[in-house]
Amino acid sequence: MASKNNSTLLGKLIFAATGVAMVGFFWWLLIYDHGVGAMH
Repeated sequence: MASKNNSTLLGKLIFAATGVAMVGFFWWLLIYDHGVGAMH
């Protein structure tokens, strides 16, 4: 049972980290002034 709880927690943690990374990337890409525009 402890293994299932650990894997559930790990899954939620990975999901949350992926969501934060996606939001941060799209914020940098679309909203931040010095983002992708300054790179090209």
